[in-house]
Amino acid sequence: MKLSQYHVVTQPFFDEIEERSKRVVFATRTSSVRVIDEVSWKMLESGNFDNLPKETLFELVDIELLVPANEDDLTTILNRNDAAILDDDILFFSIQPTAMCQLGCHYCGQEHKNKLLSDEYQQLLIQRVRAKLEAKKVSKLAITWFGAEPLIGLPAIRTLTPELKSLAENFGCEYESKIVTNGLVLTEKLATELVKDLNVNCFEITLDGVAEFHDVRRMQKNGMPTFDKIFANTIALAHRQDIDPKIIIRCNVDRQNYESVSSLLLMLASEGVQERIEFYVAPVHSWGNDAHTRSLSPEEFATWEIKWFTQMLQLGFPVGFIPARKPVVCMAVKPQSELVDAYGTVFNCTEVSYVPAYGTPNEYAIEHLSGKPMPGKRERLGNFNDRVRQGEYPCSSCRMLPVCGGACPKAWQEGLEPCPSAKRNIEQRLLLSYAVSRIEEQMNSSVDAEEVTLVNA
Repeated sequence: MKLSQYHVVTQPFFDEIEERSKRVVFATRTSSVRVIDEVSWKMLESGNFDNLPKETLFELVDIELLVPANEDDLTTILNRNDAAILDDDILFFSIQPTAMCQLGCHYCGQEHKNKLLSDEYQQLLIQRVRAKLEAKKVSKLAITWFGAEPLIGLPAIRTLTPELKSLAENFGCEYESKIVTNGLVLTEKLATELVKDLNVNCFEITLDGVAEFHDVRRMQKNGMPTFDKIFANTIALAHRQDIDPKIIIRCNVDRQNYESVSSLLLMLASEGVQERIEFYVAPVHSWGNDAHTRSLSPEEFATWEIKWFTQMLQLGFPVGFIPARKPVVCMAVKPQSELVDAYGTVFNCTEVSYVPAYGTPNEYAIEHLSGKPMPGKRERLGNFNDRVRQGEYPCSSCRMLPVCGGACPKAWQEGLEPCPSAKRNIEQRLLLSYAVSRIEEQMNSSVDAEEVTLVNA
């Protein structure tokens, strides 16, 4: 046996309750976390496995911290990733019903025009989805309404949804849909229609800090502010009792607004919506432009993220410290998954449509609903795992590959490093997770002791 290359271990710390030094170990092959005393870790580190207690040894083999001596870690993970892609039984389509958006975000690389997905292309899209359902049995048809701003294309959503739902029913699979929206027109009435009539069960809305910061970044194209309306719509949705969609709030940050994340968290907490939303912060990245040049450095972002995690804990937000196993990096490597824009162009990436920097026709376009040829090839991004296998990207030697998947094939191909923040702050995440678990254990012990006292009384 040997210690897998796919692990992270914290520096030793002293557990005052148990009076011994420990480390938190993260086996990324299975996304498993264990706490190991320092003596046991030294045995693992030196390869002295025989001196470990059998129970401990079996557990570490089970979580794949220890693997066969002749096994190639990278080959195993990539083979599993390839198998997960083949076994994937979810048909995913991202649909852009319009090419228009009301906002003029300075970091957006898209070009917006008053274009809706035509009736002809809607029917060709339905035919395309049907053909894919006929070609392979799936358990779920998953739709994401994407933009530009998809709610401007509401007529197309209203027309397509019943037909997509009918297809799912006819082919015996589940139907679900999500919408990524700026939230500007997400009134109570519209939210009701989306959830109850159009089967939208997840909303992802962006707030780039509080009004002072958000409104100089995510203003309307005419310069008018948007924060107050978007925030009010989001809070109203979170407080609804008659519907219960998943609500995700994304905060895009760069050097202009990163200091406002804390204020936004306080503002959301003051509305009492902590348990109703998922909140995450994302660094501004290149969208066919130079927006990433204004971002925090990866190290700076990782440091700030730990501060935001800590504040979220204190305010009662759910926090996901530990990244899960990610065998499928994104839709680019899934041969059946596609994005269709309002012009009928087909892509296997969500970051490229409407971006003039990629030319006309778009160099990433792989097909068109009408059948006319496009310059892109699915394999350009779809063969990402093979490129990692061949050592073309640093992913091949990264301990986080099993829980990252490679992050973004497109970014790597364009010479940008898309590594997630966990690569640089995973040790702090592990220690935070351990601290939270110990606090919860102590609280539960106190509750149990009180119950025993009451019973005895």
